[in-house]
Amino acid sequence: MKTLLIAGFQCKELNEVLSRLDFKLHYIDKYDQNNIPNNCALCLIDLRKGNIENEISHLVKSLVPKIHIIVLINKSQLEIKDITTFIAQYAWDFCTSPIDPERLEKCLGHGIGLSKLKQQHHAPKLEQTGKETEPSVYQSNVMQQLFRQVERVAPTDIPVLIRGESGTGKELVATKLHQLSSRKDRPLITVNCGAMAAGLIQSDLFGHEKGAFTGATSNRKGKIALADGGTLLLDEIGDLPAELQVNLLRFLQEGLYDSVGGGKSQSADVRILAATHVDLESAIDKGRFRLDLYYRLNGITINTPRLEERRDDIIGLANRFIRMYSNEYGLVAKPLSQSACHALLNYSWPGNVRELINRVRRAVVLCDMPQISAQNLELANIDKKRHIALSLKTLKDNAEKQALQQAILIADGQVELAASYLDISRATFYRLMDKHDL
Repeated sequence: MKTLLIAGFQCKELNEVLSRLDFKLHYIDKYDQNNIPNNCALCLIDLRKGNIENEISHLVKSLVPKIHIIVLINKSQLEIKDITTFIAQYAWDFCTSPIDPERLEKCLGHGIGLSKLKQQHHAPKLEQTGKETEPSVYQSNVMQQLFRQVERVAPTDIPVLIRGESGTGKELVATKLHQLSSRKDRPLITVNCGAMAAGLIQSDLFGHEKGAFTGATSNRKGKIALADGGTLLLDEIGDLPAELQVNLLRFLQEGLYDSVGGGKSQSADVRILAATHVDLESAIDKGRFRLDLYYRLNGITINTPRLEERRDDIIGLANRFIRMYSNEYGLVAKPLSQSACHALLNYSWPGNVRELINRVRRAVVLCDMPQISAQNLELANIDKKRHIALSLKTLKDNAEKQALQQAILIADGQVELAASYLDISRATFYRLMDKHDL
């Protein structure tokens, strides 16, 4: 449930309308602005009582910039200069009385959308680290649904099986599950079950004692011990050798394991995440994967979609990687050309996000023109017929959405001003925001 700040005049009618819109209301005045919840994005200010503009102005100035203001007034107050000045200075939008619940709900919804857009636009820490852990960077419905699922599952200790093709971001999901859990201050340890020889995986997972084998000159903790209190990600679990599946199953059932060469069972408190691109059901049928281990790992399944299924994310991700690698290599970040956008949107992406990263990184380094072209991305020879068939509508929609986002940011959230930049009416502006889910 989203928190909505309420300030100014209060009435029963307004409270009844807001209670039906699934908001948690938090009333504030000039004396308690320091007690505002951290997750607030909106403040609804009711100015219908009149003569409270000065008092409310002091309150508004104390609010953090991420909180967007919506004003409720009587129609007659549009003729009052102090009111219109207040709206122009501080408000994202305004509604007039008598209250239209549908209009108010849309206004509040757009205000939340603006807050998310500005948070996405001003996210230097994510760009500098290159860690894509913010769901707001993803615009596609399928990724929004995925992150809502992650948010529900993360606070529990239920084992999660993350499934998807290579390069779809399974480690990103695992990282987010850990960051949103009560174990976030403890380690997230990853074991790549498909990248090591069978003899080394057991030592890597369970640890070994001094003298357990040739070269074991000291005791060594395994990944399970290192993850104690935190989260253990078993990456590429479908490639785990059969002999180790038994040992892992024992740990999952009893919380106990034996280090290589050790004579005493040890215990560890870890949350188990597993990731795989393998068809586990087929592997079970062929005797390559244990059914009982599958059931232990598969508390909840999260599927990561192919990049081809989330085309709304492609341009945004490409721009993020351009900024990230330009910063890493000390280069000027260059925009994507029209040909590059065409190619990115119409390519099939068999390598998913990992392939997008590789193509963008190469283009950032090699581009010697003002814009990154399809040639720089090595996508100049995609199917021309498919390109023509898909590009017109896609380009129009992308251009429309980008124009809306830029106008909102330039106008700093003032809807009248943003609409005037695009030379459209306020009603058209709202219609387009609804169309593009902003």
